Amino acid sequence: MDWEAFYNTFRKPDFIPGYEIQNRLGGGAFGDVYKARKQSIGKSFAIKFLKLEDDAQREVVERELSQVGHFAAIDHPNLVTIEDMGTVMGVPYLIMGYAGEETLSRRLASGPLHEDEALPIFTQACRGVLALHDRRLVHFDLKPSNIFLKGKVARVGDYGLSKLLTDGRMTLSFGRGTPHYMAPEVLRSRADHRADVYSLGVILFESLVGHPPYTSTESGTLVFREDDAPPEFPTGFPERVRAVVLRCLRLDPDDRFQDVGALLEALGQTARQGESIRLDPKDEAAILRPGESGELTAVALAEARAAQRIQADSRPVSEIGVRLELPTPLEFAAPALGPATPTIPVPPHVEGGTLGTIFTSVVVAMEVLVAMLTLLMKAVPEGYTALGDALLRRPTGVGHRAAGLATFMLVMVLAGFIAIGTGLSIMDAWGAP
Repeated sequence: MDWEAFYNTFRKPDFIPGYEIQNRLGGGAFGDVYKARKQSIGKSFAIKFLKLEDDAQREVVERELSQVGHFAAIDHPNLVTIEDMGTVMGVPYLIMGYAGEETLSRRLASGPLHEDEALPIFTQACRGVLALHDRRLVHFDLKPSNIFLKGKVARVGDYGLSKLLTDGRMTLSFGRGTPHYMAPEVLRSRADHRADVYSLGVILFESLVGHPPYTSTESGTLVFREDDAPPEFPTGFPERVRAVVLRCLRLDPDDRFQDVGALLEALGQTARQGESIRLDPKDEAAILRPGESGELTAVALAEARAAQRIQADSRPVSEIGVRLELPTPLEFAAPALGPATPTIPVPPHVEGGTLGTIFTSVVVAMEVLVAMLTLLMKAVPEGYTALGDALLRRPTGVGHRAAGLATFMLVMVLAGFIAIGTGLSIMDAWGAP
């Protein structure tokens, strides 16, 4: 790739058709971001040019670039929108909504934030990440420089690159992630959505302290954690936030919050977009110090509520928040927390061409059928018990009990007739020529 020719040309009119490229907003390991004005309407956007020196990487990115269209359907107030994509002079690019030039990283350059300032930003970032997880998309590169601040609104950006640059076999070859914010398992094996939970814990700690919880002796190198030792909290660190940070930073993903919704509940916040942010949560959401007994901590409370949601969910097991061994880190489904924003569904990754698609469809259909039969088998005895309780056990007095018994017998007779009629109809249809 001739980068010199690229940089000598990219500011010319219509280098990207319809856009005028202006000042540089920033850059990183994957490319540079520039502010651009759409000439037809005068609106500002951000264009990220991806720097890919390796030809094999460029081929993969260009092949997957068309799938970014799925991300354009995500409309969430705490996410930077993805508007368009393409390739120019062999360089792939993404056109994103302009979320301002202020980032959490620049804000922290002036020092740590007060709790009342950090929590609104962090809560909005969590809501944006949760919207990604609900659509089976993991960020894998959460950091303060990817959280954009404009007024009182915080938006998470650069999430589209996780699909472009993450493929189970290629994650580490692409160097995904940023030192200090990368979850330990990303370096050891294939990670899942809980890697984002770890990164959020690092961001929350840094927002209140001014530096990441774990640092290496050499600047810019990866942090290798060999044990589960907690970070050093400075004096005055908010007690109700300490347990949340500790839980996010656990070495084993199974010991962390299993979804961002539980993390938000532990902070006393809700996952619903646009919901007000409480700076003084109720007592039930307060974090207790280890050793206190007789009450649930916010962590335990959030987990209990998550378990109740899963038990009450009637969807197939593959569609609720149960961790499964799936082909790639992107293929999981977080539990739905409140009404989801309508969007184009992102289908699971399927290998094997047409036969693989048919096989996967049959498996999913069988899961749905088994789940429906299981629910039916549970509903029948539960309904029978509830009917018996209402008609036979709860009534008092001889008259009421007699009336209840008569009603119960009538209901059973009707149910029997319906069952027999249905069975005969099926047998008749089965035996018909």
